[in-house]
Amino acid sequence: MRPLIGICLLLCVGWPADAHGEERVLNRDHFGVTQLAPSAPGGREWFARWDQPRKVPAYTADTADALMFNEEGVLVISNGVAAAPAGQTRLVVLTRTNGAGGWIGPLWTNVEMTAYVRRGVATRALHYQAFYLSARSGERHNDAAPCEGTSYHATARFDGQCGFKKELWHTGGYTGLRPDPAPRPWPTVPEGKWVGLKFLCRNCDGGRHVRLQLYLDPEERNQWKLAAEFTDAGGWKGEKAGCNRPQDDILVEGRPAIYFRTDYVAVELKEFSVREVAPLP
Repeated sequence: MRPLIGICLLLCVGWPADAHGEERVLNRDHFGVTQLAPSAPGGREWFARWDQPRKVPAYTADTADALMFNEEGVLVISNGVAAAPAGQTRLVVLTRTNGAGGWIGPLWTNVEMTAYVRRGVATRALHYQAFYLSARSGERHNDAAPCEGTSYHATARFDGQCGFKKELWHTGGYTGLRPDPAPRPWPTVPEGKWVGLKFLCRNCDGGRHVRLQLYLDPEERNQWKLAAEFTDAGGWKGEKAGCNRPQDDILVEGRPAIYFRTDYVAVELKEFSVREVAPLP
């Protein structure tokens, strides 16, 4: 369970309302991590069950959790931690399917995603190198299924910038980083240190737009600080048109997957979770 440092203070003073006037509800998840948004009534929740030691090969579902899919490298799980080697790491949380491959139940739409991550050794240096929490994704992101490559990406880049990218199709549908200029709350994502990332992706303005917020817990104290926020209200264009979508399409619909991503750096994760939350007004 998470230490209660700072929680007593929050219980006394409460959370401030955000830019949309929402009053944040103080609660804790399966791991004891503070939740920043109220759960949707009857909403889905997934959290990593990583206590049992095992290995998950590349391009394979976890035998202990069929909803988690490892896209590259051998994922080594033990004592609540999943360790991935340097590569194109994608840890995907899917929606249940029936025998015919159809989705069962609601897709991931308005979500609060949380993970604690520890940066290891990199094998390549990229200008966009980062830790990402990604929402509203298709099941696959590859050349064989380019139109499934949608996402809102909350990114904590190793150059210190924090913000969001939108992906409308794979690979030509990426937008630029927003907000612009991007905030830089720290010099870099530190190496060898656990830091918390939390992504809130919620429809707003009557379901017409999407509010994006990235929070950091840089000292692993369960004290979350807003690092970046942005509203996709149109005009945020991908590099090229594709997949019969508007070049500034707003991704208001639910999609079957969420995922954690990083590129060419070894990484450890713990307390990874996603929860369906209420949309903003």
